Order: sequence, then C-alpha cells, then structure tokens
Amino acid sequence: MLGFRLTPDAQADLIEIRRHSIQQWGAEQSQKYLCEIQNTIGLLAETPALGKSRPDVGADVHSFPQGSHIIYYVIHKQQVVVFWVLHKRMVPVAHLTERGLT
Repeated sequence: MLGFRLTPDAQADLIEIRRHSIQQWGAEQSQKYLCEIQNTIGLLAETPALGKSRPDVGADVHSFPQGSHIIYYVIHKQQVVVFWVLHKRMVPVAHLTERGLT
C-alpha cells in the first residue's frame, strides 16, 4: 500500500465540494459524500493501478470516478498524489491553463 497526499488544489476542490454539497443537500449528506471520496482515495493508495491512464491531461496522470466527481492523481515517491477532484462535467485540460499549469 502506498501513502497518499492531497495538493493544495485538491484540498481547495474538496472545500468547494463540501460548500456546494452542504448548500444543496445538507451537512449530513455532505459529510457522507466526502467520506466516500476519502475512502476512494484510500482504495487508490492500496491499488493505484485501478485508475485510468490520462495522457490527455499529463504524463503519468491517472483518474478514477467517485460519485459525481473524478479524482486525478499521479504516483510519486511511493505516494498517490491527488492533485484535482473535479466534477465529471468539468474538462480537465481547461484546468491546466486556469490553474497556471501550462
């Protein structure tokens, strides 16, 4: 099993997911959904090959769906590094420019 960490962008994504889900569905449902995302990240740390290779986003990038979101990550120094948690309707390549990654 690998460890995992969240980048500041991924942390900001989770904060926004929490804010939006509390507003739309309430605190209890928000907490449940965030726990599901956390459990999925733990699963990816156990089995990083579960994710889909995403060369369209970047070298060595993988993604894995969780509910209405997609978790984007790389494997670096024995860690699953989650760098985005985006809604499935979002275009990941657009976030490269938006977040200054190109």
